[in-house]
Parts: sequence; structure tokens; C-alpha cells
Amino acid sequence: MEFIDAKAVSRAVDFRQAIAVLRDTVAAGFDPAEDSPRLSAPLANGEFLFMPAQVGEYAAAKILTVTPGNGANGVPRIQGICLLLDGSTHEPRAIIDGIALTNLRTPAVSLAGVADVLRRRFGAGVRLAVFGNGVQAVPHVLAALAVVPVEHVAVIVRAVGRGSAVVGELRELGIEADEVAGDERAAALAAAGLIVTATSAPEPLFAAAEVSDDAIVVAMGSHSPAEREVPGELLARATVLVESHHSAQAEAGDVVLAEGEGHCRVAEALTFKQVVESHGDLVPEGRPVVFKTTGMSWEDAAIAAAIYERSRA
Repeated sequence: MEFIDAKAVSRAVDFRQAIAVLRDTVAAGFDPAEDSPRLSAPLANGEFLFMPAQVGEYAAAKILTVTPGNGANGVPRIQGICLLLDGSTHEPRAIIDGIALTNLRTPAVSLAGVADVLRRRFGAGVRLAVFGNGVQAVPHVLAALAVVPVEHVAVIVRAVGRGSAVVGELRELGIEADEVAGDERAAALAAAGLIVTATSAPEPLFAAAEVSDDAIVVAMGSHSPAEREVPGELLARATVLVESHHSAQAEAGDVVLAEGEGHCRVAEALTFKQVVESHGDLVPEGRPVVFKTTGMSWEDAAIAAAIYERSRA
């Protein structure tokens, strides 16, 4: 059994490949509605997350800890590993760095779900707005670049200076980016074709009216049925996408709270599988798209298997 560390993960699979793995897995017949539920247990300073799944010839279990206080100590709030097994004999095949896998899988899911409509609406290039200055900001920009050209990135933060590190990293990569705060936010949102919310905010980050009718919003920061980053009024005028109905009902506060307010119904949202199998044709023009993600076990298993196989090639 081998250990695949963060550097080996990045060498084995990039965002373009990870996006393709997720879409190909569903196109080949896997149904996310049949995915194993994610389990959790309390820890003294945080929470255990256990994500088991079987996809094709492999089974996997990603084990993570979420420790909110780690940030103050300069330690990533998410730690963990993924155990990859043979799908038939259940013999261990590899242990994969859990942080690296999560940081690859999360943006890949975000872009895999909206790739068709993003190419259709902004194939020549998109202006991107990112809420948040955490570890998911830059990877989401890079994942978007794997789908369409990115003309400019607005890093939207509450206070001037909080997005400087993200902006600096993007500029070092040759990506045009600026920090946006205060009164400049409305113009940046109105100009954005792709909006990514990657925060821990429990309440909506913006008003529905600030989002244009052709915008694509990926809401991936909240993972509680009682919290949301996106206002319910936006979901009322948008085409809503979710990874699966059962995962959204359990964890996606953006759609659960909007349903409680009468703005949408979780059961009527388009699923990842429906969007992929229709090549995006089920997503109409003339209205925003909101893709609410929470992460599912099968996604980690599928990408972990690809990492393992390509690391051995």
C-alpha cells in the first residue's frame, strides 16, 4: 500500500482531469442518489467527518477533522486522509492526503456542474467574482480556467486588505485580479458572469437584485441546513442545481431555507446527473443559475481512484 502525498496528488490529476472524472463517472451510469451518507461525530475542539463510498472498481473512505480554532494557530482547519480500497476484495491500495484531495475535489465539483452552461454563456471569457479569502478562493479560479478563459477576478471581501493575499497569488499566476470592498462591490457583482461564494457566512452575502440574469452562482461555503450564503429571492428567479436531492435536503441551507420561504422546492431542483446527461440542455437561458454544493462521498472516491491509477502510470 502506498502513501500519496499532496505533491503527488497535484502531479497525478489537475482540475481539468478531475472535472472530467466526475462527469464521466455519472455519464457511465453512477447515480449520486445512491451514494452513501456522510457521517459525523463530535471532537473536543471540532468534528469528525467520515465519507465512505464505492464507485466502480474501488471503494474509499475519507476521514477528516474540522477544527475551527486551527486558523488562529496557523494550521489548516481541515485535516485528514482518504483510504482507497479494492472494490471487490477490499484490500487497501493507497492512503491519499485528505487536504490535497479535498482541495482538488471541491472546485472540480463546482465547475463540473456548471461547465456546460458556462461554456455556452461565456465561452469567449468570463469575469469572475469570488467571495472569501480562504483556501478555496484560488483553486476555484484555477478550476474555472480549466473550463473557460477568465478575463478578470474580483475578490470580494468585507474589509480592505483581507483579500490582498489571494489577489497577490492570482497576479503571480498571471491572472488579472483586484480586491473589491464597500461601494465597489455592486459594480463587480453586476459585471460577473461567474460568482463563487466560498465563505463561512451564515447569512446571505448579497441581494438577489445585484446578480444579472445570465450569471452563474456556485454556492459552496455553507454545509448546514440552517445557514446560507445566497438569498432565497435569487433562487426564486434562478434555475437551481444540486448534487442530489437527498444531500441538498440534509446539508444545503441555501435551498432548504429558500424552500421554507416559498422561493423554490428542493425536489424540483435539477441534479448534477440530470445536467451532465443532458449536456446542460435542461438549463434554460434568460435566468441566473445557482449551483448549491455540499460535497458527496462518491466524488472523493472517484477522484481518489483517478489519482491512484495515474500516479502508477
